[in-house]
Amino acid sequence: MSKNLEKIFNFLHISEKLKRSFRYSTINYKIKDSSADHSWHLSLMVFIIARELNLKINIEHALKIAIVHDIAESLTGDIDYVLISTGKISKKQKQKMEGLAIEKIKKSLPSGAGQEVSDLWNEYEQAKTPEAKFVKALDKIEAMVQMYEAGYKVIDFPEIIATYADKPVADFPKLKPVLKIIKQKLKKEFKKGNFPWKKEYDKV
Repeated sequence: MSKNLEKIFNFLHISEKLKRSFRYSTINYKIKDSSADHSWHLSLMVFIIARELNLKINIEHALKIAIVHDIAESLTGDIDYVLISTGKISKKQKQKMEGLAIEKIKKSLPSGAGQEVSDLWNEYEQAKTPEAKFVKALDKIEAMVQMYEAGYKVIDFPEIIATYADKPVADFPKLKPVLKIIKQKLKKEFKKGNFPWKKEYDKV
């Protein structure tokens, strides 16, 4: 047992770095959201929204997915979506880097815990189960919430921001009412920053 506990503390040392892995690295703005901040906020949204919408999913399992979905970033740092969308890094490169990180994290833990963390992370990445689809879509919505909270000054790629959650929400359509609300809020920020809100952005 003591050997496994030592491994767990080694893992906690790695995961601690998630608090200092800041998101949206391409945005020059004084307020930065860490990957740990994001994972906590997403987890809060998971159980509150799942209950409110009376979703027939395993909320405990969805929470586990939410908690570990960005754990690889404790080793890789956040690989900003803008870097991928602008072609500065490929999805394949991101997947490879994060896959290697998860393998390292898996080996740092006792076998049972390591396998569970790895399985949860891979389940999120593959997004085939209802819980993974739900968390994946809500993850994108949470990012939009954070952009809204930061305000129009951080809007640098309007089309990416306005449509960021469209595809994953299409895969989990029960979240459409939630997406509609955050789009309405973002629309106001676009107006403040004199960014055009295209008609197609309203599609949910």
